[in-house]
Amino acid sequence: MSNPKVKSAALFQVQWLAKIALWVALVAAASLLVAIFWVTDDQGATYGSVIVGRSLTQQKLAPVMVLFGLLVVCVAAATTWLIALYSSHRIAGPMFRFAENVKAIHHDAFATPLAIRQTDMLQRQWQEFDAAQRHLREHYGALRDALVTCQQSVSAPGTAGDWAAALAKLQEVERRVHL
Repeated sequence: MSNPKVKSAALFQVQWLAKIALWVALVAAASLLVAIFWVTDDQGATYGSVIVGRSLTQQKLAPVMVLFGLLVVCVAAATTWLIALYSSHRIAGPMFRFAENVKAIHHDAFATPLAIRQTDMLQRQWQEFDAAQRHLREHYGALRDALVTCQQSVSAPGTAGDWAAALAKLQEVERRVHL
């Protein structure tokens, strides 16, 4: 089963990426238009008449095209870098949280895990991790309760039946570990 929140987050990402790509394309188109208008001379000649005249075009066209080409490449590179940075944080963030949760569980089996953000990737893995951690907490709780019962049975005089029941409960908890 897929989570509708994850689907809407993925759709938002695609829409966001499309908007950024559109803006980069518009900046590139505007830059090239500015370059074309900059190449025309001051007497109001059109780009076509400048091409025919060739003298001004040959002098300015190559540097202008290189300059605006580099500008477009820089804008596209910066945009790509920002998207990559944002996307990597959506994966690195949950991985950091997973690592912190494992450290916390290592120190205290009953520690409550830090949840990941709803917009982060790895939602399914988080749900599985959370369920596994919850089962582990329940297992430790059952084991602790069984040990307390055993200790009470051992310390109480003349309760051999209680001792056998407590030992059976401990064995049942231990069997769940091997399943």
